[in-house]
Amino acid sequence: MTGGYDERCAADLAAVCDGRDLSRADRAWLARVVTGAVRPNRDKPLWDLAHALAALAKATTARNGRDLVTLALDPGLATAGAVELRFVDSGAADARGPVLGEDWRTSWAGLARLLALAEFVLTAEDLAQFAAVTGWLDDLAAAPDAEGAAFLSKRLARHLSAYRNDHLPLAPLERRFRAILGFLAGRRAFTDDDILAFWRSEMEAGERPGFRTVAEHFVTFEAGAHLVGGLEGLSAPVSLDAHAGWEERIDAALGDLAASEPAETLAALLADWPEGPKILTGAEREDLADFLRLEPFHRTRPLTTLRAASFGQVQSGIANRLRRGGGGAEVAERATCAEAESYAALHERAGALAAHLARMLRIAAALRIAERDGLTPEAQAALEAAEADLRRVRRAGFEDRPALAAGFAAAETALLRLAEEADRLERALAALARQRPLDAAFAADRSVFAAAFAAAYAGEAAA
Repeated sequence: MTGGYDERCAADLAAVCDGRDLSRADRAWLARVVTGAVRPNRDKPLWDLAHALAALAKATTARNGRDLVTLALDPGLATAGAVELRFVDSGAADARGPVLGEDWRTSWAGLARLLALAEFVLTAEDLAQFAAVTGWLDDLAAAPDAEGAAFLSKRLARHLSAYRNDHLPLAPLERRFRAILGFLAGRRAFTDDDILAFWRSEMEAGERPGFRTVAEHFVTFEAGAHLVGGLEGLSAPVSLDAHAGWEERIDAALGDLAASEPAETLAALLADWPEGPKILTGAEREDLADFLRLEPFHRTRPLTTLRAASFGQVQSGIANRLRRGGGGAEVAERATCAEAESYAALHERAGALAAHLARMLRIAAALRIAERDGLTPEAQAALEAAEADLRRVRRAGFEDRPALAAGFAAAETALLRLAEEADRLERALAALARQRPLDAAFAADRSVFAAAFAAAYAGEAAA
């Protein structure tokens, strides 16, 4: 990946830039437009392009979109001088450049750049969208006015947005960062309540994102904020434009973020848990996944972890019900959060998981240590306690000691990490409980989530 886009996008850009022999400045402009690095409105060049094509359709009395395609693909129209020479005497231009009524105008240099953008839109991905875009130009040629240009600009914006999603791996990250930064007014620091407030604002806007999904976006945002440093510049285009090399700095930092994902997250450890002795039951794995999926928030933002585990589960139930075509009384009942698991109950469950994993670690140690002569009294006592735990366990695969030892050895690395993180979770929740009584926090949050669910899903509940 180069500059935030993939090899396909790089090849598409090179084909236009080299074919038209564009200047360095024009190449940079085209790359910024394609990648969306235009401030403050990334779609403004597409609006300009649509109006330029409408002006050219009038000036050349284009019969259909093919006439406009011919102009867009003409490498002889790559410079301001060439474009002016061709169109200065047209009926849709004056001495300064093309004009379409009173709504739009540009310079001859601007028109040359826009024609390069038109070629990119037509030829990208080995002409994969050529027929579709040509059809849109047919519609414009039939009605080359401001209304037709506005309609074409919307089509082009959707088209290029889809292209970015396919060929700019960092585009989703930037969109999330931009929305969160806008909400935080440029701040990089945030609290658990900021996460909740952002989710509520999205719900009120009709987006209806899952609370757990929003929390995951804040996990990525926090990691990105540490890497990028001046990330607040994404919401301040003037300061970005004034900062030399800002595109390269952000591309490099976001590239570091994309490459900095842990090789094996806690969720991946649980998903790839080895077969063999039932160190963890399916229910225990699901519980751990629910608590640890927002890594590292389970140890740094335990309140968000509780909110996701309790009310995120409620929202998932509502969404699943609606996806199955249901609604009515069941959705209305779930929206009240009457079935939400209390924070105190979640804390108790997290403590039980941490205790279970600690016990499994002691058993793993007992299975590894064959020679016990010379151990300290404390170590002997710990091993005896582990042996007692092993005798009490009634799980599949725990009967055959040699096979059990091999199974624990295979899971040792994952078990050690999960036990450590479960202990951190339990300690973080205990500290939260000392600072903020969990019963009161749960009651307050239930009223907030219930109100948001009722407003967001009222229509389906009434169905």
